[in-house]
Amino acid sequence: MAFVLNSVITIGNYHFKGVNELVIKKNIHVIVDTAKLKIPALASIPTKTTYTDEVQNNISEAIAVTTALTGFKLDNKQPKSSVETADLFNEGDKVSIDLGYNGDLRNEFRGFVRRVNQTVPLEVEIEGYAWQLRNQNILANWKKTTLKDILSRLIQGTDIVLSPEIPSVSFDSFNIPNWNGLKVLEYLKEKQLLTIYFDDNVLYAGLEEGRNMVDTRPNKSLTGLAEVIYNIGYNCPTNQPNLKRRLGKDNLIRVRLKTRGKDGKHTLYEAGDVGGAVMDKIIPYTRDQEYLNFTAAAYLKKLKYDGYEGTLTSFLQPFCKPGWKAILKDNKYAGARSGTYFIAGTEVQFGIKGGKRMVSITYRLDVPTI
Repeated sequence: MAFVLNSVITIGNYHFKGVNELVIKKNIHVIVDTAKLKIPALASIPTKTTYTDEVQNNISEAIAVTTALTGFKLDNKQPKSSVETADLFNEGDKVSIDLGYNGDLRNEFRGFVRRVNQTVPLEVEIEGYAWQLRNQNILANWKKTTLKDILSRLIQGTDIVLSPEIPSVSFDSFNIPNWNGLKVLEYLKEKQLLTIYFDDNVLYAGLEEGRNMVDTRPNKSLTGLAEVIYNIGYNCPTNQPNLKRRLGKDNLIRVRLKTRGKDGKHTLYEAGDVGGAVMDKIIPYTRDQEYLNFTAAAYLKKLKYDGYEGTLTSFLQPFCKPGWKAILKDNKYAGARSGTYFIAGTEVQFGIKGGKRMVSITYRLDVPTI
């Protein structure tokens, strides 16, 4: 069976199929999802002089996009004029990108035009829903609050919604000194060691493996993550040169989190190897013991784990997202690459040269049997 690449892309009021080049990047350690789209910069179109100028302009724009971006060549002998596709798009235009094979498409990206670069071919830079927080300046101050309260304030007036899986974390105080919402998220990510990312218009903040769960009970485990199965050599290539094995025992690390109490002294929360290289972090605003204990363990896991670093290269299908788990099946190398691993990020490449998905795989979720 032949697999034919398909795409449906919407920017503002324009819909088209086919692009020169498209790259979509998503990662749970990066707040802003991005896409970069390259399309023809100039299109030749037929004109009809019997229409009014206003009607003719509307028709010309529609034909320009259809002709230039779908590859459909109009067969007529009308005089031709040209239009720059850059004039059709503006910052803030809504974007939707669906990709797949043989008419079976999945939505890969929703967001907004960030910038239109007048290059050849034309380059359109796109951002996910984090874009809505760039021009949303906030001045606020709390003496007692929670993580959810802070995030709820950030998303007011946007299309963003909060993930129901955001943990309950108390803050002794918190101040936003007229920053935009995106800067606040970056600050929380850096200072509180939170994993913050978007899944479409859903904002999550917490432990990195804390969402996309199938099992929603309070005692849910990592084995309940949404999953994708990669059978190496069948639904993805056998050769995976960018997938490198990593062993936690080769990296001795001890994490220390410090927070200042009412008496001015620091309290320590530690995790990791005794005698290992010490990673000190000061966590302001909170003395939530449960949160600090979990955060220390989660931060250690980012630095020290058994699993892989690098990427597994696959086709567009099977579909997956950052925050899922990947079940690797492998008949090569005595099954050494087989196992269940956490997916930290994805990169989709699509265009006239084909389509593929690179999946960043990290720590192992199951117990090795070999």
